Amino acid sequence: MTRFKKFTVVAWSLVCVCTSLAVLLGSGRVQAASQPGSFMPRAEDFTLLWWASGPQKFHGMKTPPPEAVLCFQSGTLGLALDTKTVRLLHAGRFARTQNVEEALRPGNDAILALPPVALELSVRQGGRKFSCIGRGELPKDDFYFPVRFIESGRFLQRVAIEGLEFADSAGERFEAKGWLEIALWPDRVVLLFNLEATNAWTSGELELVAGGRRVSQPLNTRQPVVLELFGSKNPARPIIETDGALQLKQGEETGCTVLELPRHKWQNAKGTYYPEEELDRLDRWRFTVRNDSEREATLPIMFVDEHPPAITGFTPMLCDSDGTPTGIPVQISKNWHTRPEKGVLRHQGPWFHGCTFVRLPPRSRREFNFTMAYARYGGVPAASHAQLSLIGWGHNQFWDQSAIGSFGESICYEPGRVQRRCSIDDVRPLMTLPNAEAKPYGWAGNGGGGDFLAWIDEAGRYQGFRGTRCDYRAYGPCLTDVGYIEETLGGELTSRVKVSIARSDDYLRAFHHLRYDVRRPMKWQRLAFYQLGADFYNDTPARSVAIGDAKGLREEWQPIQAKDRYDRSAVVLAGEQSWISIHGVERKAVNQGGTVASRGLIVRSWQAVLGGKPCPQPHASFFATEWGKGNFRTVIELSPPPGLTELKPGDFVEAEVELVMFPADARAYYGPNAAFRTVLETDADTWRLVQREAAGNALQVRTTAGKVIRNYPLAMTVDRRGRAACTLAGGIGYVPVTFSGLGDYRDFELLVDGQPLNQAVHGKDFWQTDYDASRKQWQVTYNVLRDGSGPSRLELRHSKSTQDE
Repeated sequence: MTRFKKFTVVAWSLVCVCTSLAVLLGSGRVQAASQPGSFMPRAEDFTLLWWASGPQKFHGMKTPPPEAVLCFQSGTLGLALDTKTVRLLHAGRFARTQNVEEALRPGNDAILALPPVALELSVRQGGRKFSCIGRGELPKDDFYFPVRFIESGRFLQRVAIEGLEFADSAGERFEAKGWLEIALWPDRVVLLFNLEATNAWTSGELELVAGGRRVSQPLNTRQPVVLELFGSKNPARPIIETDGALQLKQGEETGCTVLELPRHKWQNAKGTYYPEEELDRLDRWRFTVRNDSEREATLPIMFVDEHPPAITGFTPMLCDSDGTPTGIPVQISKNWHTRPEKGVLRHQGPWFHGCTFVRLPPRSRREFNFTMAYARYGGVPAASHAQLSLIGWGHNQFWDQSAIGSFGESICYEPGRVQRRCSIDDVRPLMTLPNAEAKPYGWAGNGGGGDFLAWIDEAGRYQGFRGTRCDYRAYGPCLTDVGYIEETLGGELTSRVKVSIARSDDYLRAFHHLRYDVRRPMKWQRLAFYQLGADFYNDTPARSVAIGDAKGLREEWQPIQAKDRYDRSAVVLAGEQSWISIHGVERKAVNQGGTVASRGLIVRSWQAVLGGKPCPQPHASFFATEWGKGNFRTVIELSPPPGLTELKPGDFVEAEVELVMFPADARAYYGPNAAFRTVLETDADTWRLVQREAAGNALQVRTTAGKVIRNYPLAMTVDRRGRAACTLAGGIGYVPVTFSGLGDYRDFELLVDGQPLNQAVHGKDFWQTDYDASRKQWQVTYNVLRDGSGPSRLELRHSKSTQDE
């Protein structure tokens, strides 16, 4: 057995200790916990970040909001920071813990109920005190936007505020500027303060005062001042043991244990963007966590790779020693951006930071494998959803990047709509060559642009959003699950959108669940419940549109080419599984970096009350735009029915919309899916591909155990015995199948027509496990290949009886 190196985490310091594996505590031993629930995150173990009054800048904004307040929240802590004056307006522990659903409710009431906390940043030099007077004005170049989101996700929010200015009591300015970082974990806040690297590094000291505590640092050390707020006064001291492959680094500045991943040389004989030899690569590194004390301990961990080899798509997981996924989430935060011509910024790319949060019961020990899946998982391109930091690119706000495989982006989202005034941004066809000279396993061209709710009020003003929160529930690798929750600037409407992509090998499918609730009357010049293509982001010049349903085509036509005019409005989308296709790509009008691809949307389900009346069917409108002279595009919108002019309180829309993208040239597809390649030969760049997906994945499910909660992607709950079974008819490609309500994540299997499903390449590497902390239950997701298959019986069963504690 490999001897372990042992490390102790004491508050923010990481202290090496030498002990034997059998650690005695008085007369007892530290025992490996047999009940996995005790190590899982609790309902309060999450973090959120949002602008209270909406983002400070977005495309077309004439004046920024009067407030620049940034809110941070976990289930136990909250703070509101004025990013202009750098004052803590509110901060502290909540009187009672919150779960994430409570924290996602619109408004800032929970934060505003907390008391103000004095925050003072100062420089003492030559007998004078220079206090922070806030940050300077916003720069014209958004590359240098001073409020910079570093990590944002399930367990860690970290933000840097640059360009802080200082003055003494007489108003004289200090010669250097400074910066402040705020890091929020579920159970602690860390403040980090320093000066920019200038000739001001002389005698004197930095001083940080917050919450009645003071810390300082001599200026000539050039080290930041670090202060923890609201953490435990006498924390237990967890121990981390590694075999040396994972290197322990000091994590004082991020408030966690840092484990640095080893660097391995990858093979790449053909010189492709992603190496063909490494498509099925899966890395595992072993480590053990221990709590020798009589009190529960919490252990925030950051896995770090400063040179990630497959940065556009990968999924980190915490697994048991035998490779079984545990369901403990690992947040994916990363950055690949650099622009050397503009300068070097702190926290620019490349890097990967995988953040997790482990609870350790008293006198407990548990061994983990930190697992990294890259391009494929179980032999099929894996799905991942990551927060991509924009530091080094510009704007420096929220950006989420989803990928199928590791061949570039698949679909991106920008909560806050800062750059192009839209939420759906870069969208790229899967496994598609951008040109005839390109090699496989690289970036496809971009056919991006789209949005969820878009509202131009009756005065012609675009109405944005505030309080936009990101809820990361599943990062992959079989099916991602992320929510975006926000409200309009005046509180007229709340929006809850869920987005997912799935492990697959044919084409991009993005699943979007929409829920809008009207709280105040709304009128408009334009109102869209969903947009395919957006007003300021619509990269693909497709000249034909078609509408239909699962049975076939209803109508096909060529929309007008004009500027800011509707071609058609409020067209009813009748029939089951109604769809819209936009195709007929004009090759010569494709922008540099664009893609030759067709797109479509499928309305899988629709419920609405609009204007106080049921609206049983969706409607569509087709809006013509012009990007420069003669550069025409068509925006597809789900819209209100004809004659409706006002939404009333109590109105709502709830819909399942599937976005699909296909290569418009059959020769460009290099993926392995034979069924898709065959239909591309005859149907590329036509409406038939959208209709095939609409009809083919209109699944028919008949259950014999458990309950169906969503038809596609298929989701079922298990029965009281932990079983679920159904007969499945239909399906194209790898169909995601999720089973929830499990009392344990171990010792089960999925039978397909009586045979265990086994797609493994490296053992237990073909299913995904997630944990619902509020219900204390697990769910597992598989992807079942359905191309050309008749009805199949699916059955999830436990191989032995296990129950949660």
